[in-house]
Amino acid sequence: MYYAGEQPMATVASFPDSARKKVAIIGGAATRTEAPWDDPSWEIWSFSSLRLPHPRITRWFEMHALGDLAGQLKKDTKRRWSFRNYLRFLQQLDCPVYMQHVCDVVPNSVAYPLQEALEAFGRCFTSTASYLLALAILEKYDVIGVWGIHLTEKTVYARQRPGVEYLLGVAKQRGIQIILPRGSPLRIPEHPVLTPTEVLYGYDWESPGAWWRWYRRRRRRRKPRRRLRLIQPRLVKSRLVKPRLVKPHRTGRG
Repeated sequence: MYYAGEQPMATVASFPDSARKKVAIIGGAATRTEAPWDDPSWEIWSFSSLRLPHPRITRWFEMHALGDLAGQLKKDTKRRWSFRNYLRFLQQLDCPVYMQHVCDVVPNSVAYPLQEALEAFGRCFTSTASYLLALAILEKYDVIGVWGIHLTEKTVYARQRPGVEYLLGVAKQRGIQIILPRGSPLRIPEHPVLTPTEVLYGYDWESPGAWWRWYRRRRRRRKPRRRLRLIQPRLVKSRLVKPRLVKPHRTGRG
């Protein structure tokens, strides 16, 4: 592995750069701006319903079923597209769009080779990024770069990190050169060990045991509290009553 801007490993330096298959896997985190968008020697594989610029795309990946996406992307926000606008984006792409199945409403949709990936790597798929990494390994790319994929421990995405790091370790074992941006929190294990997941990301989206369902329930429980905090100052203002501090009510808990 080497970081962007440094010299490549000596073991691969003898190969002409133009003859090597290189793929940049790009997510939505900050280091995506460092990706080789303008270098045509790199393929660009990307994903995400975030409102982000994509100067160039070679392949797109949408591993959620359209019905699940419709439930998640109910309206446009500052960060994400609504389902309607995101679907329009998928329909307008002039590159392969990898999905669970060929989809009639997405003209360039391609079925992801799930069974082949499972046989090769086991049940390691806890994120969309892990599907991209697996396909790049299966297609025997010489260089895999990962930008905009952080999966930090302080976010819910930390649950997706083991599968990504496992596949990075597998790629390195197979002689594939890995490039990460400087400061990337991802680590490449010398001896990757599979931690199998019971639920496959995207495919088992509605599974009762899926960790993301717990996360979604937790977010829904928080929303009413936020709404009350926003409404209370308006009520006080409309009654022309000066706000006053209210001591918290003791519940008897320690």
